[in-house]
Amino acid sequence: MSENQFVSNPIFYSDDKKDILISKSNTLIEAGFDLTLAEHDLMTLAINKLHKQGTGNHEVFITAQEFAVANQISESHAYQQLKATANTLLSRQLKFQLYIDLDKKQNKEPHAVCVVPPKHGRYETVITEHNWLQSVGYADKSGFIYLLFSDPLRFLIDKTGDAYTNYNYSKTIDMTSFNAKRLYELICKWKDLGKTKSMHIDEWKEFFGVLDKYPKVFDFKRRVLEPAINVVNSQGEFTLTLKQEKVGRIITHFQILIKKNTIENPTKCTKTIDMFDKPTDTFIRMSEAQLDTFASKLADLSEVQAMANVGEEMPSFKARLRSMLKDPEKQKKLTPYLAQVGFKSK
Repeated sequence: MSENQFVSNPIFYSDDKKDILISKSNTLIEAGFDLTLAEHDLMTLAINKLHKQGTGNHEVFITAQEFAVANQISESHAYQQLKATANTLLSRQLKFQLYIDLDKKQNKEPHAVCVVPPKHGRYETVITEHNWLQSVGYADKSGFIYLLFSDPLRFLIDKTGDAYTNYNYSKTIDMTSFNAKRLYELICKWKDLGKTKSMHIDEWKEFFGVLDKYPKVFDFKRRVLEPAINVVNSQGEFTLTLKQEKVGRIITHFQILIKKNTIENPTKCTKTIDMFDKPTDTFIRMSEAQLDTFASKLADLSEVQAMANVGEEMPSFKARLRSMLKDPEKQKKLTPYLAQVGFKSK
């Protein structure tokens, strides 16, 4: 595809693609950064599009139509999300580790910088910090966002084939937490091994982009790590178990154990209820007082605040959460967070 074709016909994600296979560099999956939910979705789709199209460019266009189709939201909401991200993405940064091939460095050979350790084992690591983008622009009338990636990000995109992870984007669209989506990607990377690597508390905080927050391990675990695990578990593909390591009484490391869940009867249509099956009712019925109380408490959680629409005021957001709690389908999105705010089912 020529550059002119790429610019004039930027549609990549369309209605005929029900499943979107994401291929993302492992270096990027393990990088440390903090984005909003919409920013993370946009970066994921944009990087994947640039990699799959193979244009050799640093630039990519994502239309509101594509963003809406991929995330199964309305185009009007997609317009709002893209416009909001255009105002913030240029200042976003990330950190990731690279490997320096010492043999190539000593011999002044090209390509001494690698995304995976060289096989001969003679290398050093370096933690690098970069901006995601060099330039960003939003065309309000045409309804698309233009992204020009920084050289280091383009390097990662070009090197995706060296070490990468695939996953189905559609399995993440119901996750309403940035932390959960990041954790899901990490789990997909380590799923075949059955566990993540053991990481120091600061490494986990760096991964989620909160190194300067949550000085107490308990708060980080309660506010960031456990809620993300709960959301991934509720998605159903994996069962995650948090393992912690201590020195004396002090928690120093976390590791996540991964169990891949299997479908017991894959030939049976998941939308069909067998005549002998007893349907399970997971809907939590609440009194009017409980609806008011827990809608208000949920609105204070940062993970739930990510569900707020752009420009939505807190009173209307609480009212919408209250309405979601009364709806059997929409309540499922909030169920993982109810225990965090003190709700106890009978």
